[in-house]
Amino acid sequence: MAARRRNAKKAAPKKAAKKAKAPKAKAAKAPKEVSPGPPVEVVLCIVTGLMLLAAVVLVDYTAGHKYGAGAMFAGSYESSN
Repeated sequence: MAARRRNAKKAAPKKAAKKAKAPKAKAAKAPKEVSPGPPVEVVLCIVTGLMLLAAVVLVDYTAGHKYGAGAMFAGSYESSN
């Protein structure tokens, strides 16, 4: 145990001397390019909204075609049965 402590005391100044040296200058990073356009979240919101609108129109078309009900296609597409 004592030998470890003595060795640690002897090694400590060497480590401190290494740390005292001036750090090397790092190369400057190139600035990050900013891509133009809207963020991904905005595009996903728009696409989701359009898909929901298309789903409402298709459900209303089906209701008008099959049952003669619905808001936009009521009675315009009579079934051929």
